[in-house]
Amino acid sequence: MLLFVIIGLGATALLLTAGYLFGVKQGYDAREQLRRQNLMQAAEMKLLPERLLQRQSEQEDSLRATIQQVLTPLVQRERLSQELSHLEARLGHDSDLTILLDQMAEKGNFEAVLLSDEQGWPLATSSNTRNPERLGATASLLLLLADRMGRDGAPAPLALMLHDETNTAILCRIFRVGDQRLSITAASTGAQLTPTALDPVLMKVDAVLLKRNYQRLGV
Repeated sequence: MLLFVIIGLGATALLLTAGYLFGVKQGYDAREQLRRQNLMQAAEMKLLPERLLQRQSEQEDSLRATIQQVLTPLVQRERLSQELSHLEARLGHDSDLTILLDQMAEKGNFEAVLLSDEQGWPLATSSNTRNPERLGATASLLLLLADRMGRDGAPAPLALMLHDETNTAILCRIFRVGDQRLSITAASTGAQLTPTALDPVLMKVDAVLLKRNYQRLGV
């Protein structure tokens, strides 16, 4: 009987010891896991300012790129307007029209510039215009289209623009000098053109043509 009691007490002691050791191991594992988590959090906290700065830098770069993308066309248009406003028009000779159109082509980065009459016949072209007949035909078609759009009392357009599959924009600006109806047509690849892009040169063309007409009349 005493032996059974001793065996029972021994078994109980072993169970208690095993439970204690198991609990100790569990506690150690929990503390070790917590320690690793604390180390990882500490490492992440050290990297947090750097990551925030990197994210802020990326956001600033993205914002700067967006602003530049929005402003670039506006800056190009303003630059074009300024350049065309400061052309030097000489008065008195037919060649002065060519000189003026050459300045337009250079300052505006145009591949071709054409001054034509109401039927699209060329009056003058820039020196870099390779196919004036084709550009004149385009101007003639645009003038015809403007006439049709202005029928039945509708306001007639002053400028028409085409954009082809080669990313070339053709802008035709219609204007009058006295009783003459004329057009300036310019072609440019990749430029940000607006319907009013050629307006700054109209007064200079007008002045050259009027002076030439007066000279022909002997005035």
